[in-house]
Amino acid sequence: MTPLFRLQTYLLVFQFYKTILFSSTLIAIILLLFEAPFYTVILLKLGFILFFLLRFSESSYSKDLILYHNFGISKACLLLLAFTFDMTISIIIYLLFFLDT
Repeated sequence: MTPLFRLQTYLLVFQFYKTILFSSTLIAIILLLFEAPFYTVILLKLGFILFFLLRFSESSYSKDLILYHNFGISKACLLLLAFTFDMTISIIIYLLFFLDT
């Protein structure tokens, strides 16, 4: 069974995502307060995830990902699922901001 279909995978990815949750949500709220287009938010979030990809490709930081690797979660899967969580939260915030208008 691939790790993508296990609940434990999503719990571990959310544990990883919690480290960037506050800053990412704050950036989305600030951008939407200034009425930035949603594609700007998406591009900024993608850049944020790519920054983490570059950070964890260094050998000194790649040791932080050993826990996820031991559970069978690759670096790409971890960052892709973190981006998915991030986009889900951003879409919810976007709908909350623009459902009123």
